[in-house]
Amino acid sequence: MRVRRFIIVACVLALVLSASSALAKRWSEEQENAVGAEVAAHIEEQYEAWEDEDAQKQIEEIVTELAPYTDRQDVKYIVKLLDTDEVNACSIPGGRIYVHRGLLEEVESVDELAAVMAHEIAHNCTYDAMEQAERNKKLFIGGITAALVAIFVGADSSEISGVLAAGMYVRQGILSRYSIEMEQRADMNAVRYLVGSKYNPTGLLTFMERLAAETYKRARPDYGIYETHPQSTERCGYIIEAIYDAGLEINRRAVTKWEPPSFESIGPEDAEIDPQTAPAKISLWGEEIVTITYPGEYPGIDKRAEAICNNLREALAADLVLYEIRTATDGEAVTVTLRDKPMMRICAEDVQSEDSSPQAVADGIVRALARAMHREELARRYH
Repeated sequence: MRVRRFIIVACVLALVLSASSALAKRWSEEQENAVGAEVAAHIEEQYEAWEDEDAQKQIEEIVTELAPYTDRQDVKYIVKLLDTDEVNACSIPGGRIYVHRGLLEEVESVDELAAVMAHEIAHNCTYDAMEQAERNKKLFIGGITAALVAIFVGADSSEISGVLAAGMYVRQGILSRYSIEMEQRADMNAVRYLVGSKYNPTGLLTFMERLAAETYKRARPDYGIYETHPQSTERCGYIIEAIYDAGLEINRRAVTKWEPPSFESIGPEDAEIDPQTAPAKISLWGEEIVTITYPGEYPGIDKRAEAICNNLREALAADLVLYEIRTATDGEAVTVTLRDKPMMRICAEDVQSEDSSPQAVADGIVRALARAMHREELARRYH
């Protein structure tokens, strides 16, 4: 806990020293780099470096891609990885970005990782902590000034750490009303940066939705610097609005991990099963969708089941929603369509009981898909 508290205070001080756009003129590039180097030294004393060549390369590529779309395009960012399971990242003056191993283990796509990087760069671009401190100068200016003096005169680690303790007021919530405002601004700027880049801004939404979902499971989710951020439906709401305002669609499956539909051949226990002739049960997210007993135009039941799963997977990947699942009658057969493309054509041979019909089978598939998709929605919201 001591290390974690210190890293947050260090990051706060680092950002404080970068100032808002108007206040930034008080600090030269040399001073910003000097302060960043001091804070970086403390961070690297408290955390072990994490050596992962692939992760390092990936984040550097992300930052390089994002930089031209930010409000401080002149900043040359240096990325370092820290060996801790906290879901955390921070940017400090001088273009240094620290990324924890836990963050890389938490994100589900490169788009989500890019979204977090964009958010942190946005804080650096708007000098948020300095603006926050300026609004509360009676509480903080003295402490910040002392910290600056300590850093610039070359105080040792213990002296600077003591001065930085004033920053704990941020953790105690004194500045929470400003923190929410700054988080919203950083989110909005991050969306803007991502829209200009090759990354999908929906990654910011899905990452924040998972953080918000943690509040349903425990009172205070252990998410590093994000612990003091506003984890709420309101936050996710304005991110959604920003993405739509940019003229983009929101497809959560494009930026997260999800299980595609699958099938299994079924038959008597301890009996050898021929996948070409054995019934095949198709499932999606814990729901049985349909059992195939007839190969139709395919060389085997397994090949037909595979084709149906592929049709369903492609539609889901393209952000299939419930109203896009329909049925269409063609003579005595009924086709289940997904986004106006066929998933499965159901004929008389697919009907397994005398009191059923192709339409009844199709309606059952539609209901099963609806249950599966509701299950997915609840999982995203609460898990």
